[in-house]
Amino acid sequence: MKKILASLVLTALIAGSLTGCSKKTDKPSETTEPTVVITITEATTTETTEDPRGHYEFKPIVMSSIFKDIMGEDMYWAYCNYVNAVRAKEDSFEVKSEHDYDWMIGQFPAQFYPIYGVYTESNYAGAFKDGRATFQYKIDKEELAAKEKEFEKTVMDIVNENIRDDYSDFEKVLALYLYFAKTYTYDYDALKMDPIEKDNKLSSYRFFFDKKGICFECAGAFNYLLLQAGVDVTSGGGYSYSAKDGHAWSYVTINGKNYHVDPTYVMGQPGNLTYLMMTDSKREQEGDYKKNEMSIACHYKEDHNGSKYDADDDFFSPLWGGTLTSWDHKKKVIYYTDSEGNEKTFDYSKFG
Repeated sequence: MKKILASLVLTALIAGSLTGCSKKTDKPSETTEPTVVITITEATTTETTEDPRGHYEFKPIVMSSIFKDIMGEDMYWAYCNYVNAVRAKEDSFEVKSEHDYDWMIGQFPAQFYPIYGVYTESNYAGAFKDGRATFQYKIDKEELAAKEKEFEKTVMDIVNENIRDDYSDFEKVLALYLYFAKTYTYDYDALKMDPIEKDNKLSSYRFFFDKKGICFECAGAFNYLLLQAGVDVTSGGGYSYSAKDGHAWSYVTINGKNYHVDPTYVMGQPGNLTYLMMTDSKREQEGDYKKNEMSIACHYKEDHNGSKYDADDDFFSPLWGGTLTSWDHKKKVIYYTDSEGNEKTFDYSKFG
């Protein structure tokens, strides 16, 4: 069975020696010092709605359109059956083939239902028979049910405390990007783990509760929150030959266009707008991740499918290198300082 975490260490096998997806610690090009204090006033952030909280409800099944297209309808159908089975605490579900089962159980849960990626697993050889497949629970079913409630509440509290009902998809990305920058930290101890230990201990599920992690945990959590809020997003990744390191980030599709967003690089740098809504060329500039060696959605060494997808809209390029000072949702304007300390405004009303 193909394990998701081995894939999300990304292109480890490309060079044969991946040291781990480390956070970028040197000063990024075109960016300011990370010690800035952001002021977002109540008038700026709450004047457009009576209730500052969102009212999103938990969705058991969420899916990236790119990931679904790559993996196919049969695997998606199997995944829906699997989710329904786990929620009902059953032990088997319908699936069309052993191939679909192996790939689904190895890829889908960790990305699209993180708690299930941690607490369920394949029964491996013999799991598929006559159109049905079995799986196993790593903990007692009643314990899992309790953890599910805790997980779902944690996820939706984050979504509804940061994303309002009238936010556009870009504003949802921006809101969570700023939230991640100020809330989560990079886990350098986890980076030192060997691959097997990482596989056993690290996940976007634990990221929500420990409030720290490495790149694939951070990006996975970021993606999951956005999917719950209705934004189409999947994972992106690549190997930096200059840093000799693999890395994972987010790949957002809005208004039919794709953008790279890196919630890991911005952790601990509140207001840093460099890693928001990047093009392919900007992604390469910020980390040396080349388009033709990127993996989008599916992350095996042979799946360098970055060239199949284009992120070439530079609408947000004025923000790169800038530091946010405030954001006016009603006017659709971001106020920021550029890399030279000049005060700037960015009107995104045409984008939405």
